[in-house]
Amino acid sequence: MTTVHPPALVRRGSWIYCPLLGAAALFVLRSAAAWVAGLQWAPFQGVFELAAAGADPWGTLIAVLVGALIGLGFAGLLAQERLTVRVEPDRAVLASGRASKEFPRAEIGSVFVERGHLVLLDTTGGELARRKSGLDRFALRDAFKEHGHPWRDSDPYAGRYRLWTEDVPELSLRANRLLAERDQALRNRNTKRAELLRDELAELGIVLRDGHKKQYWRATDRI
Repeated sequence: MTTVHPPALVRRGSWIYCPLLGAAALFVLRSAAAWVAGLQWAPFQGVFELAAAGADPWGTLIAVLVGALIGLGFAGLLAQERLTVRVEPDRAVLASGRASKEFPRAEIGSVFVERGHLVLLDTTGGELARRKSGLDRFALRDAFKEHGHPWRDSDPYAGRYRLWTEDVPELSLRANRLLAERDQALRNRNTKRAELLRDELAELGIVLRDGHKKQYWRATDRI
């Protein structure tokens, strides 16, 4: 078994840098709050008045502590999103925080890294997983190859993608409708909605690649 972790500097550093940045931000906010609160034209007066409340040194100390706690919260969120990959001869496991998903080796057709995402495809070319990794590409390559998984240096289906335009005749009405909805989601920068629609299209055997707010598609071999 081989496990690929994020770099130690990333794993441990966020628990130091995030609280420090939070504390520094609240210190600066408090330092400027009294002056801003005195400007009648300044927006969010209530926020600045609250930040300026309390006599020093306790007011500043509390502000710094609150900032550090906020920073710890952000560090926790980052830890939950951080990807760890465990590779064994008969499976690969992708884990983030307390959540993990297992992919049997028999279902994996190819593995590669594309634009900072780890991608697992099934034997028909459909997407099993596409996860933002931040992991070392060469460490991933060595781990998958060591245990006999089909690592690829690039997407083996890269030449099949086509730019989506409205009402592509090769696609079903439902697929075109979902792609139109996703196109609008991308324009609105609604990434969560775009990912949900990507999953729905994957169930129809449609694999997507995004570029400059445009969608490129290909069909899997099972269609």
